[in-house]
Amino acid sequence: MGNDYLKELYQTVDDTFSYLRKKWTIPIIKGLFCDCKNFKGFLELNPGLSSKVLSERLKELEENGIVEKVVLNSSAGHTEYYLTEKGRRLNRIIFEMFNFALDEVLKSEDSIKLREESKESLKETLQMNC
Repeated sequence: MGNDYLKELYQTVDDTFSYLRKKWTIPIIKGLFCDCKNFKGFLELNPGLSSKVLSERLKELEENGIVEKVVLNSSAGHTEYYLTEKGRRLNRIIFEMFNFALDEVLKSEDSIKLREESKESLKETLQMNC
């Protein structure tokens, strides 16, 4: 077996960061945790997000097994998106990234309460059970 698993492990980490670092990916995933399910909802939740980019990101996330697309009515164009089990497991990664950022941005003693409230709110949003 040797170090083959390490190569695969490192490649998987690189692949994960590759799709997470693309602009709008995290807000889309966060939207899914907040029960945003349709194209219009994503655009309303993220005013700077274009239809073209949203379509590209959803397709990429679907190809990576993060999002599942469910066509409710093909003639009316009703489609919903859901996180897969793999996508739901991203909650800890996203939480820790935000956690790190909150600790960096809200460093002062005056910010402790806001930092802790923000972390609790994020736990709820990301459906963390810890």
